[in-house]
Amino acid sequence: MPALLSFASRWIGGGVCGVSQWFPSVAFRTMPEAVVPCCLLPLVLLLLLLTLPPPTGSLPAGGVDLIARTPCSLDAGSTVRVRERLIALARRFVLQQPCTGLLIVFVQLAGGRPPYLAGDTLSLAIDAFAAGHHTPRLVVRGDDEAAADALSSIAALADRDSYCVVLVLLLPDLANSLPGTVLQTTARTFPLALKLLLLGSEAPADEELSAARTLLAALWQTERALRALTIWYRPSTGLLIGAYDPFDPPAGHFYTLAGPNRTLPTDLGAFGRRMNLRRSAITVHGFEAAMAYRRQDIDMLPRTFPARRPGSSNASGDALLDALFGADVEAVRELARRLNFTPVVHHMRANFGFKMANGTFTGVLGRLVARDAWLSMNVYFLKDYETRELQFGAAVYQDSLCVFVQAAGMLPDWLLIFRCFTPTLWIVVWSTVVVVSLCYLALTQLIAIYRPAWEHGRQDTGNVSQDQPQQDLTGLVGQIVGALLTAPTNGFHRTTTHQKLFVAFGLIWGLTITGAFQGSLVDVYTTPTSMKNLDTLAELDASGLSITVTAPALIVDVFGTERPGSTLGNLKRRLVIETATNRSTAHGVLGGHTAGLIRNQDFVRLSTKYLGRDGTPRLHRMRQCPRSYTLAYLYPRGSPLYRAANDHTLHFLQHGLYAKWQREAAHIVRANRALKVQRYAGQAGRSAGQAVTLRLDHLLLPFMVLGAGFALGVVCFAWECRALLTTAVAVRNQR
Repeated sequence: MPALLSFASRWIGGGVCGVSQWFPSVAFRTMPEAVVPCCLLPLVLLLLLLTLPPPTGSLPAGGVDLIARTPCSLDAGSTVRVRERLIALARRFVLQQPCTGLLIVFVQLAGGRPPYLAGDTLSLAIDAFAAGHHTPRLVVRGDDEAAADALSSIAALADRDSYCVVLVLLLPDLANSLPGTVLQTTARTFPLALKLLLLGSEAPADEELSAARTLLAALWQTERALRALTIWYRPSTGLLIGAYDPFDPPAGHFYTLAGPNRTLPTDLGAFGRRMNLRRSAITVHGFEAAMAYRRQDIDMLPRTFPARRPGSSNASGDALLDALFGADVEAVRELARRLNFTPVVHHMRANFGFKMANGTFTGVLGRLVARDAWLSMNVYFLKDYETRELQFGAAVYQDSLCVFVQAAGMLPDWLLIFRCFTPTLWIVVWSTVVVVSLCYLALTQLIAIYRPAWEHGRQDTGNVSQDQPQQDLTGLVGQIVGALLTAPTNGFHRTTTHQKLFVAFGLIWGLTITGAFQGSLVDVYTTPTSMKNLDTLAELDASGLSITVTAPALIVDVFGTERPGSTLGNLKRRLVIETATNRSTAHGVLGGHTAGLIRNQDFVRLSTKYLGRDGTPRLHRMRQCPRSYTLAYLYPRGSPLYRAANDHTLHFLQHGLYAKWQREAAHIVRANRALKVQRYAGQAGRSAGQAVTLRLDHLLLPFMVLGAGFALGVVCFAWECRALLTTAVAVRNQR
């Protein structure tokens, strides 16, 4: 009972203001224009206490505190009407939010109390926008600098793109709102939060409406802040809401509404898949990369692409987009069709950007951080780019970052004959010839030794000539080697049954090996074969080549945090940054001085660009790639296109459009490369897929062997002549 009396005394002391906070549904929602005199307050209190259940605990959160800070106004009717309008705004912009984790932030700057309202406007706003007892509500008060610091701290509590944040800003007026004020800081910190600018003017004049138009347009142009409204209470005539639609042609439109129950450009429904930009010009930055190829590089298929796509305009952005093809380009074109915007593409050649030592960003990354672009045309590696001003969309596909080096070159034609068999098979074949020849020779010698004893029944071998085995030795070796290699040989004299069997199976083996050799020789001559290339990271480490990169961030990313001593650690120490901006990394790689990094999907295009004159590749991609990445589109933090474009991207993935676009682009690039290789090979006289005409360089090895044999024969002949001459001189001297 004492608690009840204390509550009653405080409630009576609060007067009408206390009723408006505790029982708005009883006193004011059913009787919006009624005012309860102060003399009837005890009677009203008694009636309400009789109808209410006894108190069971503490009062609702935020109730007693706000009553103590809410003085009774002499103009109670104005306070009631303002409260009702704030409640109507809360119903429209807070209760209808589809977010589950809603955060409400109240900002009242110094001098931000409306002059016509004697009560505490911040307390009224907190009470009206209390969507639920579990809704987080944060209050920021003070001058601009203190408010900016507090808002920066609160930003960590919000979600990544601040969709589920409602900012209620109580501004004294619209003077000096931009640039560099807390309003601009708030728009950058909470780019997609709903910003309700509560203004204190009784009736906005033309100057204030013009200032509101300028303010909202400036917020859009500098910070891409679309969800911002100016609200005048206007107690005599009701609410007046000012909104700015930047997509209304030709250059945006500012308009006012006499109530909140209208569709506004700040509604979250306008940011979904049905977003309509009404042919607005949207800036898109991109660079030359995989899945964003240049059509002029497809020089072997001139009729693959039309000269001008149907429905495209003559604008420079459309012309640049029509000059490219690939999955990334098709996705941007499809987004433009579905969201109904005109893409203005700015294309940079191989400049995705990175953070410099002074904190600025280069390339497309710099344009996104500076909010000069709405989204990137290309997908980016899903990694840390050392800034919170960017956000990734849904993951699109995966790719690897591979090392490419100078190609080892093609194997000379005269060495192709050795490619018929593997080195192991060559060793086995010649070892078989040697072993079989030795076995045949040993068997023949044993037969020659024991044949007389078998024939005459004695061990007398005195009649056998001592020179006969030496004369038969060479002939026997020639016979079996000729049989194994299917070479023509003389008849076998005095051969026995086991010798004939030995030679017969040797001939079968030789025929099999010779047939396999001849069949493999055709494939070797018709299939270009390169020399041994670097294919593993261990081989790259052993080669001692440096690795050139174009961005400092890749030095940390590619090989991780491995220490020197391991393969990855040694390679990390040899990473160098490309300093010559007027030439690509491929020029250094072609000279054999360094290695480079490239996306796996982009190597076919690069290798086609640097083909040799005979159609042979000059660049080689290693099979072992050091790093794999997931790729996604990159947006400026708080981009109005983020939610709609991301929904469409997921829709493309779900229906297999990205896979289709990737296959088509990869097929075009590979077909162009195959046609170019065929043309170059035809010009060099080695057309692929056609009958190969054997030239001297193909059969140079047999001639080299024959020449070496002739040279050896000449040397032997000269040595024999010298020996005969020496013998003749010696005999003459003896005589």
